[in-house]
Amino acid sequence: MARKGGKKSNKRLAASKAMQLRRKEFTWTIRANSGPHSRQKSMPIGFALRDLLHLAENLKEVKFILNKGLVSVDGRTVRDYRFPVGLFDLISTSAENKTHRVLFDRKGRLALNEEKTNVRQKLCKVTAKGIAKKGLIQLHSNDGRTFSVKKSDANIGDSLLVRVPEQSIEQQFRLAAGNTVLLTGGTNVGMVASIKKITEATMQRQKLITLSSDGKDFQTTESNVFVVGEKKPAIEVKVQ
Repeated sequence: MARKGGKKSNKRLAASKAMQLRRKEFTWTIRANSGPHSRQKSMPIGFALRDLLHLAENLKEVKFILNKGLVSVDGRTVRDYRFPVGLFDLISTSAENKTHRVLFDRKGRLALNEEKTNVRQKLCKVTAKGIAKKGLIQLHSNDGRTFSVKKSDANIGDSLLVRVPEQSIEQQFRLAAGNTVLLTGGTNVGMVASIKKITEATMQRQKLITLSSDGKDFQTTESNVFVVGEKKPAIEVKVQ
């Protein structure tokens, strides 16, 4: 008889490199569902609650916590233990009255940084732009959001400071020289740097971004940078 539905588990050796887990300690781990973040750069909310926040000892306790409606992501209650959470998502737990932001550490792994309880802002990277009905402009972001606005000069690669769960845009940061970025890929993942120069893309390669950090200059591709502010980050972007 053919199997119905997707897999609910995943072998640890094949799990996303962004997940902080001991790959040889056990065979299986939770598999993230399809959602706002890709599996390569996300982790299931159940894994975050059990293995990083240690709010539960096993999956049964994780399901109990979620079914009680005690956990929200970006202000919206989540009950699916396989829901994927990724960069800059806000995980709030009513039981502890705490909020944690998902960030990258210097090894490219997702970590949780405790925030102020009432924080309601996150950064979203513009990944696509188009025109909808009635002349509205649609901005699509890295975390699966779609913003429909009357006017916007935001381009692909720019970032938006968004208030959640209202999904209102509060500020925009351009992918431009002088602005501050967080490295989300490559050998310098997790580093905060300043843009010095942008070399336009060609048919064979992406934009090349020349960055400066601690007096040292280096280059990376546009896909590895996430604009987080102008002179300094608009929100906390480093794991404490």
